Amino acid sequence: MRLSPLQTASPVTGAIRPLTTGLLRDSYLVPRAAFDPDAVLAARPGAPWAQSLAVAPVETALAVRRALEALARATETLTPAEVQPDRLPEGRARAHLGALCDLWSDLGGALPEDLHVWRHVITAEAGAALEPLPLLAPIDCPHATAAETALAQALVRQHGLAPEAVSAAWLARQPSQSACATGALGHVQANLTGLAAPIAPDTSLQIFGLRDPMEEADFAAATVQGWLDRGTIDHAAEVGLLVPEDPAYACALAEAFERVGLPLSGAPVGAILRDPAADLIAALLPVLRGPAPRTALASVVISPLMPWPAATGRAIARDLIARGYSRLWRELDGAGAALLNALRPVASLPALFARLGEIDTLITPPGSLRLQIALLRSQGGERPDWPALLALVAPLPLPGIAAPRTVEGVSVFTENDLPWRSVRRLIVLGMQGRSWPRPQPANPFFTETEIALIGTATGLHLPGRARETARRLELFRRQLCAATEAAVLLAPARDMAGARLPPSTALALIARLLGQTDPAHLVVDPRQLSPSAQPFALTPRTPDAHAGRPDLPESGDVTLGRDLLALKGAAGADPPPQSPSQLETLIVSPLAWLLAEIDARDRIWSPETLDVLVLGTVVHGVLERVFPPETPPPAPEDMPRLTEAALAEVIARKASWLAEPAWAAERASLAREALRVVQGWARFLTETGAMTLANEISLAGDHGGLLMAGRADGLLRLPDGRHLVIDHKRGTSGKRRRRMQLGWDLQVALYRAMLERPSQTSALTDAVASGSPIVTAYHTTLDGAVLTDGAGAGLARAECPATDPAREALAHLVEVTAEVGAGRLRLNTASDAVRFEKERGITAYALAGDELIAALMLPEPEDAAEEGIDD
Repeated sequence: MRLSPLQTASPVTGAIRPLTTGLLRDSYLVPRAAFDPDAVLAARPGAPWAQSLAVAPVETALAVRRALEALARATETLTPAEVQPDRLPEGRARAHLGALCDLWSDLGGALPEDLHVWRHVITAEAGAALEPLPLLAPIDCPHATAAETALAQALVRQHGLAPEAVSAAWLARQPSQSACATGALGHVQANLTGLAAPIAPDTSLQIFGLRDPMEEADFAAATVQGWLDRGTIDHAAEVGLLVPEDPAYACALAEAFERVGLPLSGAPVGAILRDPAADLIAALLPVLRGPAPRTALASVVISPLMPWPAATGRAIARDLIARGYSRLWRELDGAGAALLNALRPVASLPALFARLGEIDTLITPPGSLRLQIALLRSQGGERPDWPALLALVAPLPLPGIAAPRTVEGVSVFTENDLPWRSVRRLIVLGMQGRSWPRPQPANPFFTETEIALIGTATGLHLPGRARETARRLELFRRQLCAATEAAVLLAPARDMAGARLPPSTALALIARLLGQTDPAHLVVDPRQLSPSAQPFALTPRTPDAHAGRPDLPESGDVTLGRDLLALKGAAGADPPPQSPSQLETLIVSPLAWLLAEIDARDRIWSPETLDVLVLGTVVHGVLERVFPPETPPPAPEDMPRLTEAALAEVIARKASWLAEPAWAAERASLAREALRVVQGWARFLTETGAMTLANEISLAGDHGGLLMAGRADGLLRLPDGRHLVIDHKRGTSGKRRRRMQLGWDLQVALYRAMLERPSQTSALTDAVASGSPIVTAYHTTLDGAVLTDGAGAGLARAECPATDPAREALAHLVEVTAEVGAGRLRLNTASDAVRFEKERGITAYALAGDELIAALMLPEPEDAAEEGIDD
C-alpha cells in the first residue's frame, strides 16, 4: 500500500486533490457493481475454508473476503486470469491460491467498490474522463501494490503529469522525505531501517520515560509551553505531535493543551460518539437468537433506552455477569416487566420483526429503533439469517467533527498518515506499547514462507507481516523527517489499565543507532534531572512515604466497629446463615469474604466459557440424572445412552450456549469425561452396595452458634445402615487428600455439623438424632477416588486420609468468626498464598485475581523472607 495517496492538480482551478475512489467514479462515470463473495462461499464444499465456515461463518467469510481483496490488489489487471496457481509446486500454497482464484472466477471477476473503479480506470481509453486529472510527481512508491502501480501508470498515460513547476511548488510545501535535521535526529531520520554505524546521543533527540498516556499528554503540553517561555520556538505552530491511534491519547491531549492554553491543529474537535439505538439493536439480536449470552443481556439492561433507572440496569447487569440471572427482574413491573418478558428467542423472521416492534414500543423514548428495524427488513425469507442481520447493524462509533487544520496551533499527526506540514520540533508519544509500528496479525491463508514462494513463482506479491512491518517502519521514518531541528520521544511505562508496556520496535532500532542494545538505557526519568536540565519548570512534591501504597496497620487488624456477620440481616434479627463455601473463603481471607458479603468483588464482563465452575455443574447434573434416588445403578450397556441424554438435558438447562456448533469439540470431550465419571461412580455404588437416597439435599444448622445453610450433592445409604453424605468435586484427589491429612478441610465437616445440630428437621436429621452413623466424603470425579472422614474407615473402594480432616480448620473458623463478629478484620500478607499451599494444602483462590485484595495485603515479614531465602 502506498505511503501517500496520488494527488491531482486541476489545470483549470489549480486545486490539488487526492485521487479518491469517489473522484474517479464520478469522473469516469463508473457504473455500480455487486460484490458478494459470501453468497458463493458455501458452494465449494472442498475449499480450504469449508470446515471453518461451518464453525465460524462470520469470521471465516471476513477472512476470505480480505484474502480475496489482497489477491486482487497484487494483480496489475485486477482480473482472475492473471492468477496462475499452476506455477506453484503441489502443496498448501497452491491449493489455497487456487481456491481463492476459483472463488474470484465464480464471482465473475467482481471486485469491491474501490477496486472495481480502479479496474474501470485502468482499462479506459484516453479521454474517457469528464475532466483532466494530471498527477503530481512523484508517482512511484516502493510499497505500492501492483494494482496501485497500474492505476498510477494508467492515469499518467491518460492524463499526463502536472506541470513541473506546479509539482515543484507543491513538493516544497510538503515535509521532507529524507533526513533534514543534524546530529542524532538526522542520523535516525536517515538510517532507521538501515545498518549504519551508531553515533553518540545528543540533545537533538531526547527520550523521556513517563507513567502512562495521561502523563505523556501533560508532559508534552508543559514541554511546548516551556519552549515558548524560553524562546526556543517562536510560536506553537512550529511544534508537531505524532500520536498513536488510541482514544486515550486524543482525550488526554485535548485536556492537557487546553489547561495550558495552547490550541491544537488537526486534532478532532469532538469526542467519538455512540449511537444508543444501534448499540441496543446489536445486543438484542443475539438475545433473540438464543441462547442469550450473558454479556448481550447485560448490554441490553444497561442501555440508556431502557424503561428503568440507570442504577437498576447496573444492578441487574452485575447479577447477570456474576450468576447468569437476576432476582431483581421479578421486582420490575409495567413496561420493564413486559420488556424483559419480550427477551425470548424467536424462530422466524416475521416473529423477529414483531418482537422488535414490541420492544420498540416499550423503550424510552418509544420508536427509537425504527430506523434499525427498517434496515433489518431488507432481509427476506422465513428463517432469520442471523450473521447477515448482525452485519447490518454492527455498532460503529460515530465519528466526531472532522479535524480542522489551521495555521496556528500545535500540529497533530496521526499514526497511519504522513505529516501534513514540517515542524521545527516533534514530540512522539507512545514509544512503548503496540505502536511504531503496530504488530501485524498473521495471514490466515498463507505463511510468510508461502507468501515468498508465491511471489517468486507467480509474481504476485501478497501482503505479509514482513512487508507490512517494513512499510510501517518506513512510514515512521518519514514521519520523523517532519522535524527539522529536534525531536522528543515519550515512552510510557504502563497503559491506562496499569499494564506494563514493552519497548516498541522503532525504539529498539533507535537505541541501536545510538549505540545501546537495551532501549531502557536511553530513557530518562525527568524527575531525576537537575533543575537546570529539566525540559520545563517542575514544582517539587513532598515524597510519599508509602510510595502510593495504602497505610495499613502493622498488626494487620482492621477494626470496623460492627458485627460483620450481620451485615445482610435485618436490625435485631439473627445474622443470616453462611454457606460452607463462604466460610471456606473466610478462613483464607476475611477481606475477600467481606467484599463478597457486600457485593464489592470485581465483576469482569466476559462471555460464557467452559471453566471449572461450568464443568463441575455439568458433571454434577449428569450424575443426578443417571443415578436417581432409590434406583440401582444402570446396566453398563445402558450407560452411554443415559449419559448422552443426561448431558443434553443439563446443557439445555444449565449451559445452553454449549449446544452451539462452535462448542462441538468441547461437547465431545465433555461427553467422554461424563461417561467415564458415570462408569466409575456406578462401580463404587455396586461394589459398596450403596443406594442413592437423594440428590442435592438442603442442610441447615449451626457450629458454635454460627448459623449455616448449604446443599450437599448426594446422600447414600450403606448396607450396614450408615448414611454417606457425598460431595462431588471435579478434579483429582491429590490436593484434597493432602488438605485432609493436614486437618484443614472444612466443607464436608460443616455438612456433619449441620446434620448433628440442625435448625430444620428432616428424615435424615431425625435418623442422625436417633443414632444413625454419618459418613462424609468427597468423590473426585477425574480419578474416581472417594475420600472419607474418620467415620468412613474400612469402607470398600474408599480412603480415609485422616481421622479428623477438619481439626485445624474448625478451630480456626471459631477464632475468625469471633473476630468478624466483633468487627475486626485480619488482613492477609503477601506470602499467604504460598504459605497456605505449603502448610494447609489450600489453594488460595480467594486471594487471586482481585487487585483490591492484593493492594491491601501486608508486606511479607522480613523473618519469613529470610527463611524463604535459606530454604
